[in-house]
Amino acid sequence: MNFFRRNGRGLLWAAGTLGLVVAGLLWLAAGFLANLATTVPPTARPALHPSRLGLECRDVDLRTEDGKKISAWWMPAGDKGKPPVLVLHGLGASKAHMIDYFLFAQKEGYPVMAIDFRGHGASDPSLTSIGFYESRDVISAIRFLRAEGAGDPVLWGTSMGAVSALLAAERDGAVAGVIADAPFDTYRNTIRHHAKLMYGITEFPLLFLAYPMIESRANFRMDEVDSLRAARGIHAPLLVLAGEKDGRMDPAMVRTIYEAGAGPKEFWIIPGEGHENRTFQDSFQQKVRGFLARIRSSKKS
Repeated sequence: MNFFRRNGRGLLWAAGTLGLVVAGLLWLAAGFLANLATTVPPTARPALHPSRLGLECRDVDLRTEDGKKISAWWMPAGDKGKPPVLVLHGLGASKAHMIDYFLFAQKEGYPVMAIDFRGHGASDPSLTSIGFYESRDVISAIRFLRAEGAGDPVLWGTSMGAVSALLAAERDGAVAGVIADAPFDTYRNTIRHHAKLMYGITEFPLLFLAYPMIESRANFRMDEVDSLRAARGIHAPLLVLAGEKDGRMDPAMVRTIYEAGAGPKEFWIIPGEGHENRTFQDSFQQKVRGFLARIRSSKKS
């Protein structure tokens, strides 16, 4: 008893100091996670232009409603009556990473546009919101295509590009169709999942501290990035794809987006594939080819 009387203040001071140190470390760790979540990861960009592949291609600079310059490639060659295909890359990639996509679409006779999302490739620097602001980039491309007389596009996005396509399609209301390959369901869920998958971090306490930092740093609300809500508002044909071996956007989670779709919809698991990178196996090409053909047929009827 006398010990605690003599040393009580010192123990309280030590406990308080330790508490402040722990709180400070948690705050720093949460800040690190917030920076990680909103910073575009550096990725080597292939130095390959579509013109070197024999494609007719115009370099185009788009302007978003919030003033960002978006770099794009416009490949107008295609069969009359076929809708343009707007190709949308994932986080950390660029339009140059999507060569297989627009080569396939051009071979099938579809005009193609591919963009660099803000913060990527040759577009203006930016933090990433993994879909919220990026959907504005998609809207700028949709408006360009209509102004060119190309008509309503089919949006073909992978990962972040798929989420951006869904959000933009919900907002626009008149796209010809959406191919959403490996989208996540909600921003909050994908941050939670990836923190656990990559760093072994549970939601409490670090992510609870990081969430408001993310929103403040990138100036958006996480709950606005919701592919389930977007799918419920899309009445255009929707093809939702998932890689059989994708541990980041696993097929069961991706299927929930398909189930939320309000219009004509299909769900397909790509055999043997992981996340985002596609080998364009025959069955994959057949699935996309058939979906695009059905869109064209529905437009004629």
